[in-house]
Amino acid sequence: MEGHEVSVWCVSDGRAGIERQTLAIAHALSERVPTRIKVLRLQPTGFQLYLPPNLWLMPKFALPLEQAQRLKAPWPDVWIANGRRSIPYSLRMKKWSLGQTLVVQVQNPRLNPKHFDLVAPPQHDGVRGENVITTMGAPVWYTQKQIESNLAQVPECRHPSKKKVMVILGGTSKRHQLSLARAHAIVAELQRLAHQDVHLMITTSRRTPRSAEDLFRAFAFTSGADFFANEKRDGPNPYLAWLAQADAALVTEDSTNMMTDVAFFGIPMHLIKLDGGDAKFDRLHAAFIERGAARWFNGNLTHWTYEPIRDAMAIAEGIQANLNLITR
Repeated sequence: MEGHEVSVWCVSDGRAGIERQTLAIAHALSERVPTRIKVLRLQPTGFQLYLPPNLWLMPKFALPLEQAQRLKAPWPDVWIANGRRSIPYSLRMKKWSLGQTLVVQVQNPRLNPKHFDLVAPPQHDGVRGENVITTMGAPVWYTQKQIESNLAQVPECRHPSKKKVMVILGGTSKRHQLSLARAHAIVAELQRLAHQDVHLMITTSRRTPRSAEDLFRAFAFTSGADFFANEKRDGPNPYLAWLAQADAALVTEDSTNMMTDVAFFGIPMHLIKLDGGDAKFDRLHAAFIERGAARWFNGNLTHWTYEPIRDAMAIAEGIQANLNLITR
């Protein structure tokens, strides 16, 4: 396939976090081979949603007409899909393309991996197989161009001589809770760090309760820390630029994406406890700690190094190897 531009369809139901993982793999692949990327959002409705994905008899009929019309030849060289609602279409792509499309399913499809060419589930889901490439969490990829562009949009650090520490705060979900009491306890720990030779860069997420967000915003104002919650109030999102500059990171334990973003840059990751939890997240935390990427935050910052975790590239390498096999 040398010299050939690889066509890639990134398929999801349009949810940002789900789509982002498919694009991460596609962008990693583009670092290795010339790539043409198309985003395909499939949002099926109707009775078939209640059936196992391998029992959908008419998957195209479940789609809005405009989406169904996009499912036509010329078919891509690579189909990268994520999310449960993409699975019925992934299962049929081989037939539609007469076996010419490489089908990659991200996350755990809860079907035999042999139904796909490659499956890329998180390690803590326990899926294994010859065509399975496990990830630490959600595959992420940032190009050098993206990083440089974001750095150019964010003012230079006001305290260049201080250690730059990024604080990434999640919040309340099905498994974890950020209570106001816990938020006050985290602020107290950040207050101790602010009195050291440290510059804090604090960002919240959509799951951060408003009361907690207000508390962290007030702390940032009084302590001289940088703070970002939303563009309307705080200006351009500095998230990627802060990651690229950070010497260390404090990350609440509730978000796979936040942890994998930090690990992509090889930043020492200090995990902050929240209320709640479950076994799957326990396994995820243990995997990051075993890999040398994370430690539980005990109130003190420590420095260590580890190889950045870039699972999107491992998947891209698997795709490239399979494409080469197909074209022999």
